[in-house]
Amino acid sequence: MNRQVLNGKRIGLVFGTFAPMHIGHVDLITKVKRECDQVLVIVSGTNSEDDRGARTGLPLSKRFRYVREVFYDDELVLVDKLDETGMPAYPDGWQQWVLALKALIDKNCQATAAIKIYVGESIYQKKLAHYYPQAEIQLVKRSIIPISASQIRKNPLANWRYITKPFRRHFTKKVLVVGSASGGKTTLVKDLARTYNAPYSLEYARSYQETYNVRDEELDANDYVHLLTDQFAQTSHLIDQGQHQGLIFADTNSTVTKAYIDYYLKENLSSEELATLNHLYRITLAQEKWDLIFLVLPKSDYVDDGFRDMSMADRETREWFTQHLLNLLQPFADKLVILGQRSDSKHFFIDNYQTAKAAIKERLGIDV
Repeated sequence: MNRQVLNGKRIGLVFGTFAPMHIGHVDLITKVKRECDQVLVIVSGTNSEDDRGARTGLPLSKRFRYVREVFYDDELVLVDKLDETGMPAYPDGWQQWVLALKALIDKNCQATAAIKIYVGESIYQKKLAHYYPQAEIQLVKRSIIPISASQIRKNPLANWRYITKPFRRHFTKKVLVVGSASGGKTTLVKDLARTYNAPYSLEYARSYQETYNVRDEELDANDYVHLLTDQFAQTSHLIDQGQHQGLIFADTNSTVTKAYIDYYLKENLSSEELATLNHLYRITLAQEKWDLIFLVLPKSDYVDDGFRDMSMADRETREWFTQHLLNLLQPFADKLVILGQRSDSKHFFIDNYQTAKAAIKERLGIDV
């Protein structure tokens, strides 16, 4: 992609931390664009814990990417970042900050452009007018949209409709359901998703096996490469669409796939294949960010659906698989809720549903 340089006669400039960017920011930038020829948006801050965005998992590098994504299809808006690392904290360091701002303007705008900077605080207007007298500084009223970034950080789900789509992926609450085959996890995911009016990502392996007409015990190392990467991609796509209300459910993740690799293939793989799958698993797992994990104990009947390996139907194997999952999930013990511990077979499904709802309310603050 060729680097864009703003070539309009009048360039409007809007800066902020955008932690997160909300539709009030977008409203302001849109007004500036329609008053001027083009807009330069500057995302400021650092990647350190001194930055209020970074403290909530939104460092400068991530905010910059997300803001640029907001305007990906707008050729009149250019986004850049101003790294404040090493600069004295506000209200000091104005001269150093304005010098950095001027450098960004010179980099992104033609020298003949008239620069108009839009600010929301009178102190910014005074300081910028002092250190950058050649620019026009306009004090603007806050957007009529009644929201602030601090309000969103305190309660993102209550303010969901104000959050721009790229930033929604950061605030989305992600609930994972895992367990051995034929334990009722898929039905539980669908039931919870209906109750909370939320989307869900189902087990990718099932659709993969149906497409290629392959049973559990027939999957090889190449198949598991697809299962690891495509399960993650499917769930990520659901989150990234931003068409939800801040909550999604997922049936199965890379850890479940890893457990199946260990059960079926670990003794039959070459050292190179095993190293590749383990490396891919670690990479995938590092990208998954679950807020709550339900593990369903194997108390329901094992049903033959035409693809399942019936050698896994016996109680001992199902319990081994479940314990292996628990071992793999130990690094996420603080997110884990085990379903079915106190249930008999008669009340297993209703107890799991009720326990899951109670945990979602307690852990995530989301009620039906």
